[in-house]
Amino acid sequence: MIECIDLIKIYESSLGTKIPALRGCELVVEEGELISIVGPSGSGKTTLINILGGIETISSGEAIVAGYRLEKITPENLSNYRLKIIGFVDQFPERTLFLDATVKDNLQFAYTLRYGDTPTTGKKRMKIMTDLGISHLENRLVKPLSGGEMTRVAIACALAKKTPLLLCDEPTGQLDSENTKNVKQLLKQIAEVYDTTVIVVTHDSRFLEGVDKTYEIRDGRISTVLSEEERKQRSSFPIYLKSYIDQTKHTRLPDLVFETLQLERNLEFKVTKKGSITLGHPEKKPPKKVKLPEYKEQRKQLLLEPLPKDYYKNAKKAIKLENVAKTYLYKKGEVKALAGIELEINEGELLFILGPSGSGKTTLLKVITGMEPCTEGKITILGENFSEKTDVERAAVRREEFGIVSQQGNMHPYLTVRENLYLKEIYSKKKEKKETTKNEKKTLLETFQIAHKQNNYPMEISGGELQRAMLAMANNGTPKILVLDEPTANLDSELVEQTADQIYKMNKETAQTTIIATHNITMIREKTRAIELVDGKIVKDGLVVTKKRKEK
Repeated sequence: MIECIDLIKIYESSLGTKIPALRGCELVVEEGELISIVGPSGSGKTTLINILGGIETISSGEAIVAGYRLEKITPENLSNYRLKIIGFVDQFPERTLFLDATVKDNLQFAYTLRYGDTPTTGKKRMKIMTDLGISHLENRLVKPLSGGEMTRVAIACALAKKTPLLLCDEPTGQLDSENTKNVKQLLKQIAEVYDTTVIVVTHDSRFLEGVDKTYEIRDGRISTVLSEEERKQRSSFPIYLKSYIDQTKHTRLPDLVFETLQLERNLEFKVTKKGSITLGHPEKKPPKKVKLPEYKEQRKQLLLEPLPKDYYKNAKKAIKLENVAKTYLYKKGEVKALAGIELEINEGELLFILGPSGSGKTTLLKVITGMEPCTEGKITILGENFSEKTDVERAAVRREEFGIVSQQGNMHPYLTVRENLYLKEIYSKKKEKKETTKNEKKTLLETFQIAHKQNNYPMEISGGELQRAMLAMANNGTPKILVLDEPTANLDSELVEQTADQIYKMNKETAQTTIIATHNITMIREKTRAIELVDGKIVKDGLVVTKKRKEK
């Protein structure tokens, strides 16, 4: 189905710097397989899937997909290839959907684009929605759907085209463990029932199980190949590893081998007369003791203790919601996204908003920031009645007082990462000393480990890099209120921990009021406040504890 040979992709920044994203990547995928390509942020995952999807061109090498040679494909054949061969689920699914149309309209468009309008269009559309568990969303607009619901709609639209290859870029980045499990089962079902080859690129270690094969990618090359049986063998010694040998007889050492031997730039081979071969450090440095690979399982639930009775005593209120509701109206009814929300947030507080996909987390953030007006109730921001302000007035407050990171990574596409950081000053018409501003921007970029991509455009960086750039942008100028919607969705576990450290540190040092909606509860620490939403209502509000205390 797919064969990639010595695949190279080089990006060139606005300053002329050449950045290699793929460095001789080789890949073979059989028809009907469900495979995962796992690697850290910036390893080349998204670049690889974009090349297979016909979105990116190839700098060098070969890529053959379903008989199409992508390095030689003409514009006419490329359109035909993307229409008939490729179904694509973006890590930000709203990029590939019509947000102001209904779910039914989106599926209708995808199906008729491929086959035209036929007498069986409605029947086939309904079957897909039923199979994916979204038939109840048929007449809803896409825009207010949750991240998990949008992902299912995007998969449904890809299936409506009935393409032989489904490419999924971080499809579970914004989902909790339960919904991730459901999506994995769904993709397995698609591969079997719809006779589709499915490729998932992700940083999510949960995709090391439940797939036919896993490819680990590092530095733009496939480093390790694991079948389901080999993955199980990694839980005990001896550990068996497989690596690709490319057309030039080169291979990339698996990370476990590289780290165990403590290698830097050189490697020693010892070949015996009997043909056994030993790898070692050229300076005879002894290998480290090998630990079995550990894949951190995300916490599935938190223990919360009720807030102390004096929690609000002598504390200034940054945000107050009184009986807030949000209802979306449709032609065939209404959906209550929020109902009866009563919430007070102190100045300088760090608050996590939890809840399953579709519980109302993102909607709550939107009404707090004024991106959506509330249907009922009163919202007070920094002592002012925010809910009575006009759209223009709310936008002014948002610009002056808020720093926001959305799920979509909404940076200006025609400005570099560094240039995006100046937008706040431009819109606010603030004049600051050039040298001071320049130093502050540099520090922010370094803090969130994105300085190396400061001269790249948003579409030239990975999803994880985009999120780190958005965090830098949101913290620009130290806003009084920082609002983050799934800020670690597209980051690998190491970057999640580093980003969480930075968020906690900045909250403590700057006394910013920080609100974070997330499904990743592993980043929530002891004594931090969290609320849980279910069906648009707050069902829990308290301080996180690691162990439940015994009642006296």
